[in-house]
Amino acid sequence: KKGKLKFGGDAAPKPTTSLPKKVKLIDLFSGPVSLDEQGEAEVTLPVPDFNGSLRLMAVVATPEQFGSAEAEVQVAAPLVAELATPRFLTVGDSAVIALDLHNLSGAAQTFKVEVSSPDGLRIQGASSTVTLPDQRRQTLRFPVEAGSAFGLAGVQVNVSGGPIKLSRQFALQVQAPTPRQQISRRFTVAPGETLTVKDADTGGFLRASVEAHLTLSDQPPIDVRSAIRGLLVYPYGCTEQTTSTAYPHVFVDEDSARRFGLKPFSREQRAAMLEKAIARLGAMQAPSGGFSLWGNVSEYEYWLSAYVTHFLLDAREQGFNVPAQMQQKATDFLLRALQEGVSGLPTGKPSYNADAIWQDRRYAGSGRFGVLAYGAYVLARESKAPLATLRQLYELRAQAHSGLALVQLGIALKLMGDDARATTAIAEGIAKPRDGGPWWGDYGSPLRDAALSYTLLQRHKINAAGSASLVALTAAELEKNTWTSTQEKLALFLIGRELGSRDQGSIWTAEIGTGKPASLSGPGSQIRPLDAAALAGGLAIRNTHRDKLFVELAIGGHPAKMPAARSDAIALVRTLHAGDGTPIGTRPLKVGESVLVRVQVRPKVHIGNGLVVDHIPAGLEIENLNIAQGEAMGAVSIAGIDPAAAMADRRIQHVEFRDDRFVAAVRLQGEINLFYRARVVTPGRFVVPPVYAEDMYRPDTYGLAEGDGSLTVIDGKEKAAP
Repeated sequence: KKGKLKFGGDAAPKPTTSLPKKVKLIDLFSGPVSLDEQGEAEVTLPVPDFNGSLRLMAVVATPEQFGSAEAEVQVAAPLVAELATPRFLTVGDSAVIALDLHNLSGAAQTFKVEVSSPDGLRIQGASSTVTLPDQRRQTLRFPVEAGSAFGLAGVQVNVSGGPIKLSRQFALQVQAPTPRQQISRRFTVAPGETLTVKDADTGGFLRASVEAHLTLSDQPPIDVRSAIRGLLVYPYGCTEQTTSTAYPHVFVDEDSARRFGLKPFSREQRAAMLEKAIARLGAMQAPSGGFSLWGNVSEYEYWLSAYVTHFLLDAREQGFNVPAQMQQKATDFLLRALQEGVSGLPTGKPSYNADAIWQDRRYAGSGRFGVLAYGAYVLARESKAPLATLRQLYELRAQAHSGLALVQLGIALKLMGDDARATTAIAEGIAKPRDGGPWWGDYGSPLRDAALSYTLLQRHKINAAGSASLVALTAAELEKNTWTSTQEKLALFLIGRELGSRDQGSIWTAEIGTGKPASLSGPGSQIRPLDAAALAGGLAIRNTHRDKLFVELAIGGHPAKMPAARSDAIALVRTLHAGDGTPIGTRPLKVGESVLVRVQVRPKVHIGNGLVVDHIPAGLEIENLNIAQGEAMGAVSIAGIDPAAAMADRRIQHVEFRDDRFVAAVRLQGEINLFYRARVVTPGRFVVPPVYAEDMYRPDTYGLAEGDGSLTVIDGKEKAAP
């Protein structure tokens, strides 16, 4: 396997989002200190709750000289109390946490120990008394369950005895075993009527995981808040996803964030986040200037390159720092490849070829016209699209599979001065629906294409007949879609922002709440966050406007029950194997044991950008960060398959090993086997979450394995219960 060079330190942008950080780093700086006549100074640094060693560094300077020195300093309380927990806990788990006590006080002590959780963790036997001679150590174990806790829960440890009184705080992440889902309910409220929104069971979600909000408008509302939040918390980081999740920071200032009911970020914070995203995108850029999906520079794609360049242009126009060389290389690539790609277009309308995306990934196979039209638009934004090439593309516009490509081409022609052809292309684009079903390689969908077409026309102040129908089409597609991709979320954000910023000419009014209702008014959409308690108790909305109002209730959370398995598009099977490859079956695992996990993926359709996610039980930790170079892997065979060879399959584009999951980005064409190694670390009984796989840009195409019940882990010294 080819090696990969990495440069820089630990401040490099992280590719993805994982569990919340529970470790606090100690990095203290006194600032300049003046020395006295003896060349001495006393410096006080507020060391936080910490046991271990610290490096003390000092730099001294005069106008003529400077010097430095450092020393290791041991920091330890008279009683060292450290709590060992699993990396996370799943709702429904029962595990064991271990409290390690080490008496360094200089004398024997009797300690009273109390362990509690202010956030709802259920801890058994949480109070005990222990006698420790000087310099002796003892470990206390406490069974723990999630209880009512969810998210990052605190664990409070109080120890007292003799002159010692110690209070320490630890953290344990509690999460759901089920994938997060969102449901939307839409209502129409006539003038003078009152609507009571109530959901006692909060859609079947775990109560602690519920996030809900209301959107009110005098027009069919587009849920911008859910779209933005979905982008900002999206956990994975290919080139497209990195760009899409960073895009809101280009436009959403503090006022906009408050309007959408989101956490506001300052200009400086947004600039810092964009800088990290752009740095990561720079690592995905090939020497040619193009961009690849997961950083493999030999597989750069024209559509991705146009998308990233578009993002860089928007960021630069909004005043954010964009490396000039990075943008110039991307623009030069788009220009060269546009001319090359247009010259390679067939003269007639090509028939769709399902295998073309594999054979011509750079130009998206049968979707070549669409990706080239996007590049033409991005180049025209900087007046760099050759008019002759645009006209050649215009003559071949019958090859367009989506109206968005024609709208992009039309705007490019208009920006470069050909108004007549621009008008025709835009009119045809507004009227043309997207050819449904197959994957065209442009990361699109009917929802995304309609929303982006409208947004582009409004941005360039083009008043085209029929453009309002694009809003209605977006709303209709949104009602049909249970799940949305990152491209669709971005398009919803952009069209919602466009509609919200327009002068809509009328102010609507409403009252919300019971008892003393609060007044609410437009124009545009108004968003109000709701908590689970308010939703369960009911919320009244009275229309005091002269016309009807539209209300949308969005509820997101983790289902309380394991969802039904689905295998019509992707079939998934997970099995555990011992170190020699033999199946483990249903027997209990022992702490310290190493297991191999096999995930069989059998797609029933071709999926160009598949994502397989296997959430591990809380008692396990993924151990081997590179299975292809794993310990003794060459001697292991599972069902006649060499795991190391299987993980070298070229269809596997990207692999991640996280605290709580194994993730693989794969091209699904034929059966594929994925392997990783895990170590059994915590005794208890743990819920086994289901394996999940999806087409990242057609999220309604997915597979979900049945939940595998529970996994029992015993300490190596104890016997399994019968």
